[in-house]
Formats: sequence, structure tokens, C-alpha cells
Amino acid sequence: MLVKIKLKNTGNTILVNDNVYEYVTGNAYLAQIEFVKNLREHSLGYAFFQKHWKQASGSYKVETIYLHRLIAEKFISQMESNEPLYVQFKNGNNKDCRLENLAWVNRSKLVRNTKYVQGKTQYRGVSKVDKKYRAVIYHKNERIFLGRFDTAEEAAYIYNKEAEKIFGKTRSLNKLPKDLTEEFDKKYAK
Repeated sequence: MLVKIKLKNTGNTILVNDNVYEYVTGNAYLAQIEFVKNLREHSLGYAFFQKHWKQASGSYKVETIYLHRLIAEKFISQMESNEPLYVQFKNGNNKDCRLENLAWVNRSKLVRNTKYVQGKTQYRGVSKVDKKYRAVIYHKNERIFLGRFDTAEEAAYIYNKEAEKIFGKTRSLNKLPKDLTEEFDKKYAK
């Protein structure tokens, strides 16, 4: 069974499993701080609790608890890793905190599954150099030069093909119009 938790500062809700809901409402400390009642939506869309606790010295200590991280730490076993691990939303929806939608991943996998793109071309792995567009991908801390192209879209297409070979289908692939994709498929057919 699933439970929706309403966020305090927006009309949005977070989806959790019933056993997770039982935990966050039944845990003595979380009940004491009224965790569920005070869950808010972060500017990045995550559900979180934040409280400024006044200290004896007069200063304040800030306590921040991200719901997805709390759930993962309690319910999802972590893989062994020498790198820091992060909680990934498998379907990209950070309002979906169901156990089957959360996973521990390293930074590389986390970034690979985001849609966020930086840069003037608005395509991942593509930058403008002089009057051409350069496609570059990084793998295992190594920069792989994929070529220079006349259009940003063509460079993005080449980036996508290489990214699929290395990482498989991820949400970080560039979105290209279907007609351009078909045109490039014909041009680069082997």
C-alpha cells in the first residue's frame, strides 16, 4: 500500500510505502520533532525537514533531514564502495520516495541519470569551438574526443550514440527532433 504525504509549504505530495510511513510516524525522535507535519519542498523538489535549534550559547544549530536519504539509510542496503554514495530516484521523480524507486549510486551514475544540461548549446557533451561544435564524453575520468561537427544537433547525436554504447540508455541523453535523428541514423549507418 502507498501513502501520500502533503508538504507543508506547497500543495504537492510525496509518495511513500506504508512501512516507511509507519516508520517516520512511529519513530520516537521523528514524532517528537513532528517530522511528517513539517516536511517541506526544497527548491530542487526534494522533501526535507529543517529546524534551527537554539543552543545554550545563543547560537543556532541547523538540523536538515532529507526524506529520500532517511528512507534509503533505513530500508535500502548500500553497496560496498570506496566512493561516496548518493540516493537516486530511478524514475527521475523526486516526489516518488517508494522503496522500489530509490537506489544507492556513485556520483558518476547519479549525474548520468539527470536531465540537467549546462552550456550555451543546451546539449550535454557539446560545446562550440570557433564555428564548429565539438562532442566530448567522459568515462572513467578520461576525456574522449568524438569529433567536430557543423551543427550542435549532429554533435549531440554523436554524443548520444557513444553514451549509449558506454552507459546504456539513460535520462541524460540529448533530446533531438525525430526527423534529425532519422537523418543522422542514415548518415552514420554502418
